[in-house]
Amino acid sequence: MSDRIKQIISHIFNMPLEQINDDTSPDNFSAWDSLAHINLILAIESEFGISLLPEEAMEMLSVRLIRIILEERGVI
Repeated sequence: MSDRIKQIISHIFNMPLEQINDDTSPDNFSAWDSLAHINLILAIESEFGISLLPEEAMEMLSVRLIRIILEERGVI
């Protein structure tokens, strides 16, 4: 399921899949700004058929954290 997350990130940030790993975050990827983050959250909600709580969306600041939150929600 992590591949689905990477596919979404690749699409939103126009980033090659092989450059995405669990540590990919706004700290090491300049294109991950606030507007891109909103687009990422919307894409995740659409892909997984969920509505994220604002707190969850704010915590999704790396591929690892996205995966953890989606695992906690039971969608991956």
